[in-house]
Amino acid sequence: MKFAVVVLACVLAAANAQFNRANAFASFGAPQNQYRYKPVPAPPRPDPVRVSPRVVADARNAQVLKYGNEINPDGSYSYFYETDNGIAAQEQGTPRNFGGNPPVVPDVAQGSFSWTSPEGQVVSISYVADENGYQPQGDAIPTPPPVPAQIARALEYIARNSRK
Repeated sequence: MKFAVVVLACVLAAANAQFNRANAFASFGAPQNQYRYKPVPAPPRPDPVRVSPRVVADARNAQVLKYGNEINPDGSYSYFYETDNGIAAQEQGTPRNFGGNPPVVPDVAQGSFSWTSPEGQVVSISYVADENGYQPQGDAIPTPPPVPAQIARALEYIARNSRK
């Protein structure tokens, strides 16, 4: 019981010291308001720089210039949009029946999208998505280097001399 009273006294002493901090130093001549919050006015903000929206635009504030969306009863669809920061996209899709049990009828899509790079170049990608997968084409897609002549000869040798 004595132990509980001692622990309670310690907790009360710690709480008193924490919450009555302004009065703790009053007897030593310290100012009473030293821990009070004193707001400081914010410095004035400079005027924003005006920038042409076609050169550099914030994607969060882009405005839609054109938009269209059509879904037909047979499952075909098409959509397009264009924004004022140089982003544009369009796609058409139609269902294609591949048969099977149950029948497999995925949409076959083709379309394109483009945007303006930070350097000011228009980047455009066109694509087809069908039974052969997603097949993009465009100048921005990296291409592998040609196979060196020595490797090509080695692959031909392996193909000729492999057991069948």
